[in-house]
Amino acid sequence: MSIIQQLRDRAAILLISLIALSLIGFLVQDAFVGGSSGLFSGPSTTAGSINGRKVDAREYSDKVRLAEEGYRSRGYPMNEMMSQNVMESIWNSYIQDELVRTECNKLGIAFTPKELGALLFSDDAPQEFKQLFTDQNTGVYNIDGARQWFANIKKSKKSEDVKAINEQLINPLVLNQMMIKYVSLVSGATNVPKWMVEKMNTDNNTFAGISFAGFPYGTMSDSLPGLKVTDAEINEYVQQHKDEYKQEKTRSISYVVFDAGPSKGDSTAILNQLEALKSDFAVAADARAFVTRNNSALPFFDGYALKSNLQMAMKDSIIALPVGKVIGPYLDGGSYVIAKKVDVMKLPDSVYCRHILIRTAGEGATPDSTAKKRIDSIAAAINAGGDFEKIMMQVSDDKEANKIPGGIMQFSSMQIQNKESFDPDFGKFILFDGKKGDRKVVKTQFGYHYIHITEQKKFEDAYKVAYLSKRIVPSPETDNAASAAATQFAANSRNIKAFDENVTKQKLNKRLADNIREMDYSAAGLPSRQFVKWIFENEIGDVSEPFDFDDKYVVAVITGAYSEGVQPAQVARPLVEPLLRNRKKAAEIIKKIGSITTLEAVASAHNLTVLKADTVRFADQFIPNLGGEPKVIGAAFYKQNLNKVSAPIEGGGGVYLIQVHNTGALPNTALPAEDQRKMLTQQIKQYINTGTVIDALRKASNIKDNRREAGF
Repeated sequence: MSIIQQLRDRAAILLISLIALSLIGFLVQDAFVGGSSGLFSGPSTTAGSINGRKVDAREYSDKVRLAEEGYRSRGYPMNEMMSQNVMESIWNSYIQDELVRTECNKLGIAFTPKELGALLFSDDAPQEFKQLFTDQNTGVYNIDGARQWFANIKKSKKSEDVKAINEQLINPLVLNQMMIKYVSLVSGATNVPKWMVEKMNTDNNTFAGISFAGFPYGTMSDSLPGLKVTDAEINEYVQQHKDEYKQEKTRSISYVVFDAGPSKGDSTAILNQLEALKSDFAVAADARAFVTRNNSALPFFDGYALKSNLQMAMKDSIIALPVGKVIGPYLDGGSYVIAKKVDVMKLPDSVYCRHILIRTAGEGATPDSTAKKRIDSIAAAINAGGDFEKIMMQVSDDKEANKIPGGIMQFSSMQIQNKESFDPDFGKFILFDGKKGDRKVVKTQFGYHYIHITEQKKFEDAYKVAYLSKRIVPSPETDNAASAAATQFAANSRNIKAFDENVTKQKLNKRLADNIREMDYSAAGLPSRQFVKWIFENEIGDVSEPFDFDDKYVVAVITGAYSEGVQPAQVARPLVEPLLRNRKKAAEIIKKIGSITTLEAVASAHNLTVLKADTVRFADQFIPNLGGEPKVIGAAFYKQNLNKVSAPIEGGGGVYLIQVHNTGALPNTALPAEDQRKMLTQQIKQYINTGTVIDALRKASNIKDNRREAGF
């Protein structure tokens, strides 16, 4: 068996844990966005580049495939959404690797083999690695076992095994430790000088008493001549504020939905189908056979559910039914259901037991006849007064159970009744046939057991219920009608103009979706990587064929395509237009004010109210009757405004005039400057972590994502 296979068998795949290692502090989310198959395809051989370093598409694909295999080996469903998450994680690991290594190389930061050994083979080893060599019962990390495993890896003659360990363990771990050093270096360089704290205290304790009057922008109609904001003005503003209006490569669409969900007729047909089966279900001697034969959407569970665990609709009505009676059809979610109460009995919520096993199957098995004689002898010895625990420790083949204190195992009622993971013969005795204190020899698929029930707790009513359930699904006629309508619409709408005309003609609801990115898993909340690919593989004005989304068909038209860079006017307008319109309003208001004599004279001429604020502090964020106007607050501490009316101040909500009457200083009640300095420095250090550092490095980097062109 290969070393890599041994790893997979031992830890249900090391890879996933080590991907997590490489992304510690950076990928702090488990929200998945999804998918492609992860297989290399497409004309491009480059998945992208990071500061000029190309990412080979085939190498990237191999890493995605290995990660997906890792998830599958751990029982995760690898659907389209999960696959997309894996791709994003691998892509981000490439980015972090390049950015961190580049910065660390510049600064001479390294993580040596000696440091690696000291970390792996100590109690400070990463949890993801330690758990592979930690005894599940004692919780002790087997350092010698880990060291021996690592030594065997180094001796391996299989280059692919060594390569896999380097990629899956060594490189991510070294990268993470280098990142820790780099973040520590940045954090350690943080300092808030004492003079700055003292200046802040002085400013924050300064106050002014002012009078003010304002011309709110809202009093001027947006439709007045001269207030129109052009695309050219928006583009000019955006170019002056590029960092605030950056955008990724995105597209926008309009789309219409043709409902293919079940019609009222479909629902009625399912209801009638169940009504026709109700009487036969009520008299059926074998409830399991009946629901199986009639293809129930809910398979028959041959077990009992405790009353406290019942979650289904009509719970109280089902409990009240006599055994053998039915209720329904009733609506439960998206199905019609008939429930039949098959049986009721008292069962414990949990069972505690211990056992002695003489194995007759698997490695070290004893012949059946010999095993039977041995277990009977063991039972006789214990019944004669022998110590169950001592005999168990000496002879039982279940060594794992022996490691549990007293050998006493705890199982819930539902665990015991799960026939896929719990032996039914063992379970039958400890849950149904036996009671507290009973001991019995039981034959199972594993061998002969001598079982002792030590406790059964929290008895309550438990119910066996059979459900005949039919999902309310669209009929072929309903689905075909929706598909035909969508196909006809797409055929008649081959450009934006025709699309809009047909929307109006057919009185359809046109929906919009923008900011769709190349590697998104969904668009407009519609989960389909293929849908997103179509949006980016076609041009503005192209209309799609119908996309099938389970209960609907969607036809879309591409309405916009935006390159990476700064936002164009049509994208930035919702945010920028109000700012520029207020600038124009401010200019008109300032013209209207004209020459200024006194604040009262201006207020009287323009029907304004003069208000006062006796204690405006430099650190204030909000002033009653004024709001959050930082320019006005700043002007209150401008010496030229003392005892005279200021020039008009263009604020966020209007144009303001102020007059400063007096200034002064409040007593300083803050902590000593040195204590404040230490506290502020610590706050900044806490802000500096892997995420913030990587984010800053990404903003200063040139990253090109070509994965879609490479087929992902």
